[in-house]
Amino acid sequence: MNFEVLRRLVKIADLGTVSRAAESLLVAQPALSRQIHQLEREFGQPLFIRNGRYLTLTAFGQKVVAQARLVLQDLDALRQMTTSHEVPRRIELGASLTSVSGFLPQAVACFRKTFPDVELVIQTGLSSDVYHLVSAGAVEVGVVSTLYPHPYLHCETLFRDQLWVVCRSDHPLAERPAATPEDLHRRPFVTMTKRSGLRQDLTAIFSLYDVRVEIAMEIDNVGVIQRMVQAGLGLTVLPRSALIHHLYDHTLKAVPFVLSDAKAQESLARPISLVHLGRTLSPAAEDWIRICRQVARWYETQDYAQLAALGVVETTSL
Repeated sequence: MNFEVLRRLVKIADLGTVSRAAESLLVAQPALSRQIHQLEREFGQPLFIRNGRYLTLTAFGQKVVAQARLVLQDLDALRQMTTSHEVPRRIELGASLTSVSGFLPQAVACFRKTFPDVELVIQTGLSSDVYHLVSAGAVEVGVVSTLYPHPYLHCETLFRDQLWVVCRSDHPLAERPAATPEDLHRRPFVTMTKRSGLRQDLTAIFSLYDVRVEIAMEIDNVGVIQRMVQAGLGLTVLPRSALIHHLYDHTLKAVPFVLSDAKAQESLARPISLVHLGRTLSPAAEDWIRICRQVARWYETQDYAQLAALGVVETTSL
């Protein structure tokens, strides 16, 4: 038994014949007759008194049809609430600290312009924290910048975010077309804490090139890291997407972080990715994923005019 069978039962009761009901419902008459016979077998007694091609409800059939009408009315009311947005749509997200400072603001701005009635609730943390939130069901979708093996989470990489060296605009590196690990040797360095995937990757790179940086400060906030660099406390290395709306006043400069090892260079790019449980997602979550893919394409093609149109990026700062 399902809602559609109940709807067909009510239609037969209203029209009095299977043929008229089949014509109205645009279904084959034999199939409709079989469904009614199956329904009578499930109830264990007839629902109709048959007089030739005309049908009349039995006393029991009248009770069943009356209850079916109530069920279908409630179902239609629920569908109406969904389509009319009487029930506010809501999605809970997780986001890594790096994505919060870069990709996420653009994605959220685009989402809100497209779906202004959907409520977004965002929890932030390191990528490992976001994995935990998603696997525990505390959030529906996570945006991460470090990938970890997981037995049942689904991961989709949106784009790979290259790393750049950030310094004050009056620093000697600001005039370079690019910077290498050796350029950071023995220099003061402002960075994420040791739990951060970015910090762990940079530590591996510095070890590979036998570079020693002087850790001036450890902070789990990409925006604050850039403010500390702005204050002259040291250099830093961050994903490009985290920089595009922090360079407005021109007191900071960013140059590409270049490695001599091509394989290491490729692996150094941050995989900005979506993670979720892989099961059926809510419509709001599906909409969020579509918007993330769209904004990611703008990053991949460096279509900063599209990002600027969201009101959170200035083309002059790119």
